[in-house]
Amino acid sequence: MISVIIVSLNTKNDFLSTIKSIISQTKKVEIIVVDGDSKDGTIDIINQYSNFLEKVIIEKDQGIYFAMNKGIKLASNEWIHFLNSGDIFFSDETIKNVSNILRANKTSDVVIGNSYVKRKKYLVKSPRSKINNYTVNSCFSHQSSFTKKNLLDKHPLDTQFKYAADFDFYLKLYKLKKKFLYIDQQISINKDGGISDLNRIKVLSEFKKIINLRNKNCLNIFKINLVIFYSNIKEIIKLLIPNFITEKIIYFFDKRNKN
Repeated sequence: MISVIIVSLNTKNDFLSTIKSIISQTKKVEIIVVDGDSKDGTIDIINQYSNFLEKVIIEKDQGIYFAMNKGIKLASNEWIHFLNSGDIFFSDETIKNVSNILRANKTSDVVIGNSYVKRKKYLVKSPRSKINNYTVNSCFSHQSSFTKKNLLDKHPLDTQFKYAADFDFYLKLYKLKKKFLYIDQQISINKDGGISDLNRIKVLSEFKKIINLRNKNCLNIFKINLVIFYSNIKEIIKLLIPNFITEKIIYFFDKRNKN
């Protein structure tokens, strides 16, 4: 019923935690690995766990969304889920619980649960909101969602975007009036400090481009410009404040979501 796609590149220890999380699920899935020709020992781990992997591609590519598209083509199940190397399922029962929901909601196109981000020694609930005509940035993570393969086949992730192709994809589906189902289930625990976290201003620039393409109106243009302005201010503050103080501030504002 579900194919899980892992994209990796030089993430040996992170990949190990992700694959262990998947194979520990009480309900099994098709596991597909797309590795960008890692040089740090990740491929050794892939070979070590080869008996659990249905399909593997190891070759250089042009980025995460190119790799995700490769995985989509290999998937043979109705539903697709993406876990980045370093992300794990919330519990060993996650796939079993989601599978029951998918069976009961066959007309849904995208099913979205909740995710946590692991920061240091605590978990912060990842923001989630419903996508609509006034959405200007990602309102859920792809690690919290399950998407029908036929839609990903028909609408591959647009690789002109380096950081926000998943946001573009989901907004495209919304504009096509596809059915989004939001469920109160914990899906994943995501690693902090991913490519989007480290390139926030570039991510927001892509959001703006996508908004102009798919969700353009005067309010949305104002909103995304405001978000970019405040993000630039935050980046300046980070340069001026020592890291340990920044971490304390982040913890203070996140602690209400601490698990």
